[in-house]
Amino acid sequence: MRPVKLVMSAFGSYAGEEILDFDKMNRGIFLVTGDTGAGKTTIFDAIVYALYDRTSGGVRDGNMMRSAYADLRTPTFVDFTFSCRGEKYRIVRNPDYERESLRKDKEGNPKKTQEKASVELFLPDGAVFRGNKKDTNAKIQEITGLDARQFMQVAMIAQGDFLKLLHAKSEERKEIFSRIFDTGIYGDFQEELRRREKNSYILLKEKEQAVKEQMSRILIFEGWEQEEELKSAVEKENMEQVLPLLSGLLKEDKKREKETFKELEKIRNSQEQWEKRKELAGSILEVRQRILEYKRWLSENLPSEQSLKDETECLERAEKEKTGALQALENNIQKEREAFAQEEEKRLLRLQEIEDLKSMWANTIESMKENRLFGERWEQSNRNYKEKVQVYEELYEAFFREQAGILSGKLKEGEPCPVCGSRTHPNKARASQNAPEQSQVQKAKIRREQAEKERENAQKLFQESAQKYKESLGRLRQEGCRLFGEGFQPGEEVWRKQASSAMDEAKKQVELLRQEYADKKRTGEERRKTLTEECRRNSSKLREARQKLELFIRKAEQIQGELKAGIQQERIFLEKWENQEESPENMIAVSEKELERLKTERRILETRWQEASGERISNERTEQVLKTYEKEYGALKRDYEMIHHLSQTACGSLAGTAKIDFESYIQRRYFQQIIARANQRLIQMTAGQFILKCRNLENLGNRGKVGLDLNVYSLVTESERDVKTLSGGESFMAALSMALGLADTIGDSTGAVRLDTLFIDEGFGSLDENSREQAIRVLYDLAGENRLIGIISHVTELKEQIEPKIIVKKTKKGSRLSWLL
Repeated sequence: MRPVKLVMSAFGSYAGEEILDFDKMNRGIFLVTGDTGAGKTTIFDAIVYALYDRTSGGVRDGNMMRSAYADLRTPTFVDFTFSCRGEKYRIVRNPDYERESLRKDKEGNPKKTQEKASVELFLPDGAVFRGNKKDTNAKIQEITGLDARQFMQVAMIAQGDFLKLLHAKSEERKEIFSRIFDTGIYGDFQEELRRREKNSYILLKEKEQAVKEQMSRILIFEGWEQEEELKSAVEKENMEQVLPLLSGLLKEDKKREKETFKELEKIRNSQEQWEKRKELAGSILEVRQRILEYKRWLSENLPSEQSLKDETECLERAEKEKTGALQALENNIQKEREAFAQEEEKRLLRLQEIEDLKSMWANTIESMKENRLFGERWEQSNRNYKEKVQVYEELYEAFFREQAGILSGKLKEGEPCPVCGSRTHPNKARASQNAPEQSQVQKAKIRREQAEKERENAQKLFQESAQKYKESLGRLRQEGCRLFGEGFQPGEEVWRKQASSAMDEAKKQVELLRQEYADKKRTGEERRKTLTEECRRNSSKLREARQKLELFIRKAEQIQGELKAGIQQERIFLEKWENQEESPENMIAVSEKELERLKTERRILETRWQEASGERISNERTEQVLKTYEKEYGALKRDYEMIHHLSQTACGSLAGTAKIDFESYIQRRYFQQIIARANQRLIQMTAGQFILKCRNLENLGNRGKVGLDLNVYSLVTESERDVKTLSGGESFMAALSMALGLADTIGDSTGAVRLDTLFIDEGFGSLDENSREQAIRVLYDLAGENRLIGIISHVTELKEQIEPKIIVKKTKKGSRLSWLL
């Protein structure tokens, strides 16, 4: 990779836009010179920032690189063009910074706004790489083949870093190489082995403690012949001795448990026999006591059975009498109810007939009045009709008379007469001035016809009402004769009054009948209520008496049955008791005494058997667990021994060997490569006086962390000494060679693209003239035909010795830079 063009705007100490065209110098060495703090190292910072969004020192990030000299209108960015594998790429990157906004406040002053960080990658074809900031950074790293840390190690030998790697202790070099060559994975491997060793050790100790706890749980009964031998094995935690002895103990436990159980069974059988004797004696005494109680009850209660029967029969007779009286009363009430209903119906019928007659009478009078009204209407319509006929006939006759005069008024000379046909009309008839028009005659005719219709309708209605009145009067006379006799005349007032009196009398009879029935009904209801209550009380007493009698009979039968069963049971018990020496009464006391003794013996044996059984079960469980632990402990011990050896080897902790761990061993290969590449240049710089040499493992001893120790081998005296014995100038040349060798090794190990540009920051001030000449000569050789090396330095001799320069000038308004070729 080779830089082509670098543009910095408001970046670091540069207030404006500064352009650095690297194509002006294709190869060789150039010097970056200027005042202290002018911004010489900022050139390399800008390149690193463009590529990796960070600075070379690692202290400042891109957001801190906004120039303090720049105004708000000047943008901050780095535009870096570089070539890689024959193709050109361009990166434009800016940090977060505050700039002037296009908007203004109320007073017209420009506002401030925050410009967000961004990056653009232009590919060789000019297209912009599509992706976010993270994707773009990853793509740039893919193109260069280096991350930021590796790039700064390869492309920049930074100020103050010359002697770090040269004078570092083995452990310090380990940390440096771990970052550079990413060997942390081997350190992680060591830590993982150490962690597994620790876990394996913990598991092993836990298992040993578990074994110890299980051994402490072994229960040994007194008097066992191998008791002391087993206790000794347990104290020594010797599982190989404990397990066989424990097996023998278990056999004795089972034997002791079996013998104790047999003794316990004998006691249990004896207890059962005495319990049966005691139970049989108690049963005999209990049956005898019940027989006595049954007999006493029967003798005391059987005489009361007859009195209960007599009481029940008396109540049954009373119930029969009261039920019959109640039934007779119910029948009488029913008869009176039926008689009242018949009589009420009869009287109500008489009342209804009289009411119907009065209604019929009123309807007949209405029919009569209606008939008279229709008669008057018919006479009126008849007179009106006659008037209309007379008017029509008079108008028709007058109109007929005047027809000759009306026709002559329409005759014209030369036209035929519609009557005689003559065309001459010498003497025309004259119409009178009051002659009616034909329309008047026609209207009179219509009125006559209408009056005729009205007369016919009135006549019809009159005839219908007359017929209705006749029929109504006939019915009234017929119904009146039926109710009041043949002498009834509806037109006489006396009969109308008689009908009203008859209706009042009928109403009075109905009310009188209802009052009499209500009195009888109330009296009957009171009597029925009384009889019903008497029947209910008697029935309740009878039910109670029957229940008492039934319960007594059932109880007596039960007692008699139980008495019979008790006598039978006593006979059976006595048959079982035949060969007993004691009587039932004495047997209970004897049994209780014997059972108490057996109970004590049984409790002692049960305790002894439970102890033997518990010890046997516990020891069996312990034996089972110990056998399992024996297998597990063996596996854990083998695992721990293996992982312990691996961990000690990887961590460099094996006794009697060099204290070099696995990561340092891997790094030692890189270290030897770096020393080999460094010695190629160091021989030239020192004119073959000395080279660097990695200290041999056999010479390291077993002190501390070793493996990356560095010595100096003098080619003149053929002696080896510590690198810290070099002088200042010798140390610079050795450190520069180491740095160049490190850069070459990093490039080789990462497979990155070749870097055709190298920056070296300070360090030449400690060299004498001859050494400086040798160092510059080596750098010229390193540059060759294609590589470009920039030296950042204040040394005056270098300014005279190296003509191509980038001059950085510091001003009050920020720094400026320019090429001087």
